[in-house]
Amino acid sequence: MNHPRMLLLLCSLLVAPTVGEAQIIEPPPPVPIASPAKVDPAIEKKALDLLETLTDQAMNLHAPSNRMRAEIALGDLIWSRDEKRARSLFAAAIAQLTSRISDLDYSDQEVYADINRISQARQELVMRIAAHDAELAISALRQTRLPDNNARTRGGWGFQNEANLEMTLANIIAPKDPAAALKLARSSLSRGLSWNVIAFLTPLSQKDATAAQALYQEIVAKIKDDDMARSPDLANNAWNLLNSFQPPQADEDTYRDLLNTTLGYVLGTNRETQTGMTMAQNFYYQLERMKPLVEKYAPARASELRDWSHTVERTLDPQVKMYQELRKISENGTVDDMLALASKYPPEFQNLLYQNAAWKALSNGDVNRAKEIAGMAPDPVQRRQMLDQIENQAANALEGNNKLVEARRLADKAKTVDRKIEILLRTANDLLSSGDKKGALDLLSEAKGIVAASPQSAQQLNSQLLLAQAFLKLDSDQSFGLLQPLVIKLNELVSAAALLDGIDFQYLKDGEWQMPGANNLGRLVNQLDLVVAGLGQTDFDRARTLADQIERPEIRVLMEIDLAQTVLGVRPMMAQPSSGRIMAGGLTIIN
Repeated sequence: MNHPRMLLLLCSLLVAPTVGEAQIIEPPPPVPIASPAKVDPAIEKKALDLLETLTDQAMNLHAPSNRMRAEIALGDLIWSRDEKRARSLFAAAIAQLTSRISDLDYSDQEVYADINRISQARQELVMRIAAHDAELAISALRQTRLPDNNARTRGGWGFQNEANLEMTLANIIAPKDPAAALKLARSSLSRGLSWNVIAFLTPLSQKDATAAQALYQEIVAKIKDDDMARSPDLANNAWNLLNSFQPPQADEDTYRDLLNTTLGYVLGTNRETQTGMTMAQNFYYQLERMKPLVEKYAPARASELRDWSHTVERTLDPQVKMYQELRKISENGTVDDMLALASKYPPEFQNLLYQNAAWKALSNGDVNRAKEIAGMAPDPVQRRQMLDQIENQAANALEGNNKLVEARRLADKAKTVDRKIEILLRTANDLLSSGDKKGALDLLSEAKGIVAASPQSAQQLNSQLLLAQAFLKLDSDQSFGLLQPLVIKLNELVSAAALLDGIDFQYLKDGEWQMPGANNLGRLVNQLDLVVAGLGQTDFDRARTLADQIERPEIRVLMEIDLAQTVLGVRPMMAQPSSGRIMAGGLTIIN
């Protein structure tokens, strides 16, 4: 292949603008994978045969992250057919992950990106194992814990990240092994109280009410033993517990004790300090839903709480207070009430108030009044946007809520190609959901014409992938027709990127393409992976033909694993990584 041509092609499509004007193409949501009740036996055999060929190929991957991803996915897929081999794959993935953790260089400027990738891989590993063996999943969780010898894993970030994974695992294994799940919850609680442990009380109560009650009392004891004044998070968790786990689930005496403890802290907060005042204001907004509970379980505090509330209310930020008033009036007031509220506030607050009043008038069917109110907005840009939205809504109502007509009108008014495509694809999906296949196809065809006429760019390639994804549900021939040239194009771009590796972006790791990748090109490869996997549910042979045409072996192997996973009804591993652009002087700008 002509390397200079590839370099020119890559630069013309994917070189990022300057930092001040940088734009990142965000990936669309993953393709929903409908797990069929029964996979077609012929397709299932093809997918299983493909897995057999991929297992050996996966062992030839050199980059630890790619190899580990393959081992996790393959171990999950073959467990029911060859448990011994699956365990071996999971054990290899655990060893790969622990090695990566021990090799972390905290002086490296990209270490946080590495920690993010490791955390995502660890979550996949633990969750996939949990579906098969709770004890092995708990062992994997403990073996792969990140050390707390750096700022990123100490304190809030590391603690919450660990608690999230620990309690997600507890929720998965609770139905089959509530005792093991309770042990995990207690282990997490021993390192500190998090909202995850509190949220676990309700599902645990449904499986084992006695165990949930015991854990609840342990949580309350931990809150009381600590000092809320030194830990705002502890106070917030106490409020969460009071709101989410109440009698009769919660023991009434313990609940009353917790409520009085928390109220004692709130009412005794020193509002002379900025921290104390901020804390008091935060609790003020939570008290509305707590008043009935106070009156029932701590009636002696009700009068004191009302006096405290009136005092704090006078210190509220005007804008925050406006939102409070607006919420109440929006729920129960009239358009005139909302306009009267707008007159109380300075111009910088009035745009939102007029917007809400205009929408309320429009919802009442009074288009002229809505336009009149929109015209009062002080900001000319927001005024124009409000009037446009009102006109679109009114026109749509006159046309009988015709989504096809509305989509075309909005697309015509859109100023960018990607916005036009977004409108047409979203409406096509709505039409398909309501059973209008012809209308959906018409809009997709129009979107296809817009994309074909657009200049070549990363955004145009992304739009083609989005179209191919949208056509999957309607016309697999069209989807395949869009994907075939994209595979050729992305092969060229990936080859060019490999030559530029380390100059613009870090595309490779240990000599292999990083999957999933970051930056524009990485996201395009990720999206192609998902769309090809989705095509496999409709036409496995075509999807495999496309995957086989991928030139870099590591991308091809991982793509074909994802194809097999999707066909067998399993979600591919496509968490989005963090990455940075390499700048002059070694500075990395995190995307």
